[in-house]
Amino acid sequence: MCIKIALLLTLLLQSGLILIDKIAAVVNGEIITVSDIEKAIGFYPVLRKRSEADDVFYYRVLDELINYKVIYQEYRNEFALTDDDYEQVQSPILLKAGSMEKLRSLLKSYDMEWNDFREYIREKVLYEKVIREKFPMKINIQFKEIEDFYEKDYVPSQQQLNLAPRTLIEMAPIIEKYLRKTKMEERLSGWLADIRSAYKIENKMRSEK
Repeated sequence: MCIKIALLLTLLLQSGLILIDKIAAVVNGEIITVSDIEKAIGFYPVLRKRSEADDVFYYRVLDELINYKVIYQEYRNEFALTDDDYEQVQSPILLKAGSMEKLRSLLKSYDMEWNDFREYIREKVLYEKVIREKFPMKINIQFKEIEDFYEKDYVPSQQQLNLAPRTLIEMAPIIEKYLRKTKMEERLSGWLADIRSAYKIENKMRSEK
């Protein structure tokens, strides 16, 4: 059964069929839900790897959300967020959606207003600001890397999801940002692990499996 369905509970109440969200992880008492994962997949330039199983993909996205929440809890009193910081995260989201109209339609599908959206991305905004300011390293991505990822990972994953792939020209900026972020986090893995070790993290998805 698809993990997207398996990890949601439904209860039939007097008012009708109610979809109940489920806890995916808890970080120092703060909850990450399955719908948070769904929104991350919908909003962020999260790209599925070739032949990546549903559960592995969800675990990977959840792990990123855990990183965002840990770094937010660690540094929220140290860094003030500006409109430019939000723009750094909103631009790739808008690019992925295709237009502001489509982004607002996506928000509507999640029953979210613009303020809800800004609140949802806040942890990622702070995470990216901390990374930029603490590790101002330049990572170069060759176009051949972008092209290879597009052909070997992006297109097959879209076909697996029965979705029409967007063109390489459209996807190149998103893939470049994704590859840069992946390489950055590979370099920062020890730093992230040290910070995470000081937090109580309960991954409900893995424990239930």
